[in-house]
Amino acid sequence: MSDKKYKYVVFDFDGVVCDSTNECMVTSWNAWERWNKRDGFRRSLDDFTQVEIDAFRPLRPYVRGAGEYYILMRVLDLANQSINNQKDFDELHLRWQDQLTPFKAIFFQERQRLRSEDLNSWIELHDVYLDVITVMKDLHNQGRLLIATLKDGESVRLILKRNGIDIALEDILDQSHISSKLEALDHFVSEKNINKEDLCFIDDNVTHLSEPKNDGFQVFLSAWGTAMGEHKERALIENIPVLERINNKDF
Repeated sequence: MSDKKYKYVVFDFDGVVCDSTNECMVTSWNAWERWNKRDGFRRSLDDFTQVEIDAFRPLRPYVRGAGEYYILMRVLDLANQSINNQKDFDELHLRWQDQLTPFKAIFFQERQRLRSEDLNSWIELHDVYLDVITVMKDLHNQGRLLIATLKDGESVRLILKRNGIDIALEDILDQSHISSKLEALDHFVSEKNINKEDLCFIDDNVTHLSEPKNDGFQVFLSAWGTAMGEHKERALIENIPVLERINNKDF
């Protein structure tokens, strides 16, 4: 492995490995219905109007964990607030933070409901990035692939397995194990008995990358998916490399 830059490559999942916007829109809509004690239930993109889709999609990249879909759904449903940038989102996060944890629990219940009713249709709500899957397969075959995500690990395993990657549970740190990406990277360093310089981390949300970078980790912002221009600009200011495409030679 001496010819490789890193012993391990750590991937975030949503926005890096796949575009999960459609699945998150369906799940968060159902969770919001339950939160408001309504009995509406949607199963697919066909249940949404184009106006609803167009309103949700540009806001999705602000979300860093399932509970934060509360912010999106409250803004979209009540229309008494707006999100125009990261600062707006962070202010609402602070204002509504007490609601995020209970909403997160409902969100995961609704995701499990969708998966249980029709696994194939649920998986098809995720659009995987085939170039990323190709690189991940190579890394997995070399024993160099790790996942750090605030998605649930079972969803990650199901989607990867459908795409030919049967990753071990111990190589995924999900929302039940970590509260930050820095925590995940520190865990991998300890668990694998390696140095910080032996791994790198890829995420599509620059707010997940600043803390690990400042702690000495090599990080990259993925820009092939839903990463926002605002986040790319911040990455450049913070000297975080932006990857427009993924290539095995980078790792």
